[in-house]
Amino acid sequence: MAAQSFPIPPSTSGKAPRWTQPVSFYGQSVFSKYYAQSICVFLLLIPFLISPASAQGQGAIGGQNCVTNYDPNANVDYFPSKITVDNAALFKVRYEKNFKVVTNTAAGQNKDYVLYQCGTPAPAASGFANGTVFVSVPVKAAASLTTTSVAFIEMLGRRSALKVVDTEGLVSSPCVQLGLEKGEIVGLEDNNKTLRAEQFQGADLVFAGFTVENGTESKSVITSEVSDPGPLNRAEWLEFYSTFFNLEESAQKLTSSINNNYNCFKTAAAAKPTKPVVAWSSYVAPYGNNSASWTLSGAEYKRILTVDAGATFYNGTDKSIFTTSADFLAALKTVDVIIDETFAGSDMTSFLQSYQLTSANTADYKFLQNQAVFRQDGLVNSNDGRDWFGSGVAMADAVLQDVIRAVHPDALPQDVQYNWLRNIVKGEKKQLLNSASCTATDASTPVPDRAITCSTMKVGDKGSAANKVTVAGSALTAFFGLLAAALVL
Repeated sequence: MAAQSFPIPPSTSGKAPRWTQPVSFYGQSVFSKYYAQSICVFLLLIPFLISPASAQGQGAIGGQNCVTNYDPNANVDYFPSKITVDNAALFKVRYEKNFKVVTNTAAGQNKDYVLYQCGTPAPAASGFANGTVFVSVPVKAAASLTTTSVAFIEMLGRRSALKVVDTEGLVSSPCVQLGLEKGEIVGLEDNNKTLRAEQFQGADLVFAGFTVENGTESKSVITSEVSDPGPLNRAEWLEFYSTFFNLEESAQKLTSSINNNYNCFKTAAAAKPTKPVVAWSSYVAPYGNNSASWTLSGAEYKRILTVDAGATFYNGTDKSIFTTSADFLAALKTVDVIIDETFAGSDMTSFLQSYQLTSANTADYKFLQNQAVFRQDGLVNSNDGRDWFGSGVAMADAVLQDVIRAVHPDALPQDVQYNWLRNIVKGEKKQLLNSASCTATDASTPVPDRAITCSTMKVGDKGSAANKVTVAGSALTAFFGLLAAALVL
């Protein structure tokens, strides 16, 4: 992940700061001479600071073009931008001169993917385990078998590389829906296996969820972002995806921004004195020989989101499945806020029926008295395909913002709208995402984060990304300031 940004104190006078130095009536000051000498030294060093690959005519380094005139004896680092995995627990990356090894370390996977710069040779397969997948990067044509991968690819600005998607009816992305309508993106055939195999031929790489489809073994990559235990863990898989497109630098900036904003929200929420109890619950309708049941989730990423939002997580791991509504409702007696994950049903009437609640016992439950029942279907397509399972995985700060809105609404500005978590007690509606919603017609335009900037928070607005610049940017500004000072003295 990229280095963290640092805030610059605002000017109290409303004027730009001036460079000052001691006055000398006998010529240049010692300081101005030092500035001038330093600048001269810097200018003399520029030829040595230029990438050796540029001087050797190696072509694009870590970019979007292939290398030309590859020289195996040249000491060239083809991936100058490298990621450092800080939060994610289920992948790692190792860099060599002209290839990188990306490893999915999730349980049951432990799979290496060798990504080599196009225009350079792939490393010898004998140096890796059988079944290792070799990929020429940057990838120009990809298939996605999960809606989550679609969101990560779009946030990196690589929708142009997305050629094939599975379960297209569940894709919530407006611009991918538009691409499907125009035929720029193909929806995988479900019934005709021959046609399905032909469609895969149009992809150089296949991003798959948990299993590899027959016939795609040599170009399939298993992704495990939804299994990584934590909101920021999941968001950092942006960097995993970036390695396949040589977009590590962009991904690091993006994840750094998400991290900073997330932690700012977390700090603000921690200042709230009350800690409402939150349960993530659902109803499972009877099917086949199975009876109806009710569940309380104990998922780690939901626990972290709840605690970071300044609330108390109702631990569903002690008893997570209930076979009678009476036992289930008894467990909910102390709950202040419900996040209902039931797949079917979308309004308060359906909720009351599923939980077997009536108007007669409304007063018995805090979450009803508080008018605090939320669902994750605030952003959907026309088939009820939920964006919660797409960009809701990547945009950790925006998800935390939604949870804070549910448990501490007074901690956010009144005009902040929900993204995924809508209040069904108050009648908040689903927001429809369709092709008409696509505003980024340029397929290389990254999809922006849905979170507000934390500086607009009412409380705890320290660490806002709004008043930050990168260390590199500060250094560059200082350099030009020194140059100007030297020239006028």
